Amino acid sequence: MLIAFEGIDGSGKTTQAIELSKRLEAEGIPNEVVREPGGTRLGEGVRELLLHRSDLKISPVAEFLLFSASRAQLVEEKVNPMLRAGKTVILDRYFYSSIAYQGFGRGIPIDEIEAVSRFATGGLLPDVVFLVELDLETAMRRRENAGRRADRMEEAEVNFFKEVISGFKECARHDPTRFIVVDGKAPIGKVSERIHGNVLNRIKNLAEERNAP
Repeated sequence: MLIAFEGIDGSGKTTQAIELSKRLEAEGIPNEVVREPGGTRLGEGVRELLLHRSDLKISPVAEFLLFSASRAQLVEEKVNPMLRAGKTVILDRYFYSSIAYQGFGRGIPIDEIEAVSRFATGGLLPDVVFLVELDLETAMRRRENAGRRADRMEEAEVNFFKEVISGFKECARHDPTRFIVVDGKAPIGKVSERIHGNVLNRIKNLAEERNAP
């Protein structure tokens, strides 16, 4: 099973991805969390370049293609082999982030992002995407309270992030059977319980489909 978590930085998506992993592990369901960009040697190098090299002026198209290169390597090297081995894979971001950040935020045509993303991933889609929604003000306050230094993406203007949030909402609206929107302001345990219950139901349904005559 392939699960993706999406949302702006500070929304709590990474926390929820880790919480889900722990719950599944406790039930004997093998799984692994992998992050984007990253997860491979190439991907971690791209991550450093994209997020922590504020001295570089990276064009929107170059930025998107670098994210896509990292994603292609991750799917080829990690995601597909784990799925073939029967492991549940939990993605901390997927190509929906490119639609939101580089599409809605940077202005790259969405159809071009979707076409390149299909090519980079071989058309691999998650079974479910959890969009952790949170308003920008709360997300920024969380990052400040955590003492996190803003990376290159997080240093963008407020209007950029408003467009990114709109982009995520549009992704969910466009694919309502795949997306589940959860409240990033709700207590962590409550959100985690809802996500966990949904995933268990989907795992059960997938098993029944495979065993059906």
